[in-house]
Amino acid sequence: MPRAEWTAAQRHGALLLVCFVGIFNLMDRQVMTILLEPIKLEFKATDTEMGLLTGGIFAFFYAGASIPLARLADRFPRKMVIGGSLAAWSVLTSLGGLASSFTQLASTRLGVAIGEAGSGAPTYSILADLYELKHRAKAYSCYSAATSIGIGGAVIIGGWLVDAIGWRLTLVAVGAPGVILSLIVFTMLREPVRGMADNLAETEADRHYGFWETLRHLFTIRTFPFLILICGLGGTGGYGLLTWGPSFLIRAHGMSPADVGIYFGSMSIVALVLGQLITGVVLDIAARHDLRAYMWFAGGGLLLCIPFGLIFTLANSWWLSIIGFGLLSFLISPHNMCGTVIAQTLAPPRMRATASMIIGLGTALFGTGFGPMFIGMLNDLLIPRYGPLAIRYSISAALIFFGLSATAALIAARFVRADHARLHAYARDGMADQAIT
Repeated sequence: MPRAEWTAAQRHGALLLVCFVGIFNLMDRQVMTILLEPIKLEFKATDTEMGLLTGGIFAFFYAGASIPLARLADRFPRKMVIGGSLAAWSVLTSLGGLASSFTQLASTRLGVAIGEAGSGAPTYSILADLYELKHRAKAYSCYSAATSIGIGGAVIIGGWLVDAIGWRLTLVAVGAPGVILSLIVFTMLREPVRGMADNLAETEADRHYGFWETLRHLFTIRTFPFLILICGLGGTGGYGLLTWGPSFLIRAHGMSPADVGIYFGSMSIVALVLGQLITGVVLDIAARHDLRAYMWFAGGGLLLCIPFGLIFTLANSWWLSIIGFGLLSFLISPHNMCGTVIAQTLAPPRMRATASMIIGLGTALFGTGFGPMFIGMLNDLLIPRYGPLAIRYSISAALIFFGLSATAALIAARFVRADHARLHAYARDGMADQAIT
């Protein structure tokens, strides 16, 4: 469907639908954070094993599956990849409730990881085709806000359900609705012309790049490696805190899972959603004059996360910890969205799902994979000395990754404008593929 035939209502309707997919994506993933304690107790697992279950194991299979699924999305209708992935991870989330051993549960989580790998990359590619650069940050911020609702909603709903029906039926209840949503995606999500919003459709509509050609081109974009570091290192701290935050409040402040769900989950939703939406509006204004605004916002927010992270971990009262976490969540919101917007803006249309996949790999391997595992391993090392409060110092140590991510963002600001001009020079001359040579 050409750009002129897409009404604003149709674009926003597609955005709303993929936002619902984003909610279920993160809800099915993050519900494990509120279930860590009862699962650990039943299977007599260590913190390192639980960190691997929610981090390293999950990330490894997510990373492996994301490559072929992103390539499918760059060549075939993206809604088929999104809908099929949603159905797969939803079924496997529910099957986790039937596990009779830690190994069986881990196997279902591997399947969830493989399924979720097919959601983000094609979604970002579709949104880049639907929304012009001057509106793109708002569109991406809406999708990011939806995933934030999934993060917080998983803790709220999971905390209530686990107290009421146990962790097994909680997994069944959280996974089942996604199957119905996948049928809606198959029937209602429409596929935009690639490159439509950037006026690149004519030069890119019939192009197909090989995987290695795509990689060579993406890494000639000087900004691109730094985007991987921004999202990956920022995700290490962010996912580490999101994964172990509920356990920290239970161990250090004696809160119940239901109370953690209410306060931690609600604060996650409010802070992350407000951070995403406000950042999207502000960046669409600021970036019209200078694309570097994306990197400045990402870097500044990440640096400010460090002191508020220390308030979260070192405060003596649970309510002050929750406030510190809320301010941290608000400030961390821009970094991943900024990195993804710039990646989609600098990559040619037929490379955008792959570009998003590579950014996602950084987030998965560094953030989802290493972050929870890093904190879990530190916990096991420090527990002999500090007991249950070891988690306080483990989470504090993970805050260093925010500083490293901020450094990458400020370096990337040096290159982003020249890389953007380069893309449009290639497209204008009908030689987008010459960047590869």
